[in-house]
Amino acid sequence: MKIKFIVAFTMLALGASLSADAQGLYLTGFGGYTFQDKVYGYYGDVIFRDGAAYGGVLSFRPDTRTSVELTYSRQDTEFAIFDYRLAVTDNLSVPGSVNYIMLGGSHSPDFSANIAPYGGLMLGAAIISPKEDYSDEWRFAVGMKLGAIIKISETLGFILQSQLMMPVQGVGLGIGCSGSGCSTGVSTSSTATQFGFTGGLEVKLK
Repeated sequence: MKIKFIVAFTMLALGASLSADAQGLYLTGFGGYTFQDKVYGYYGDVIFRDGAAYGGVLSFRPDTRTSVELTYSRQDTEFAIFDYRLAVTDNLSVPGSVNYIMLGGSHSPDFSANIAPYGGLMLGAAIISPKEDYSDEWRFAVGMKLGAIIKISETLGFILQSQLMMPVQGVGLGIGCSGSGCSTGVSTSSTATQFGFTGGLEVKLK
């Protein structure tokens, strides 16, 4: 992962912490599962294989109905490359990861309730990171989520959530294969739609 990705996440998290007061600052760790998705391209298609996802959320709640959130998530996956120009069905499978840094907000009828349903929207960056000798792809992304927080105590809560993450620009992995070897060539024209479920533990920091 690029160093500027980590620096940006750290600075945003620090800024959120400094701006927060006694109204409520929360940290959530989560894990879950993201389903497979196929992205269609000009000369080939790319399949994002399904797999486990994990990450964290820093949330600031100025009142009992509103939450401002910084989210980082990562899914380790494989990118299956299909090149229309070749007779081979599955040309190449490249290991890698899909990472998201998202800033957004959620609304609940009452975040202080023992069971608090919520929904939210997110905007940010998707980082498509193939391993080996391929370059990362940075794309603008949007996301949405629905879930519920089940309060365990005054400082702990269990979260169940479904979410949809979408890099809204075409994804070019810089990968293409022919009889003479692999080169650049596969870029996609449609939006990836990564749907999944997560569960996690929320801790109230202050």
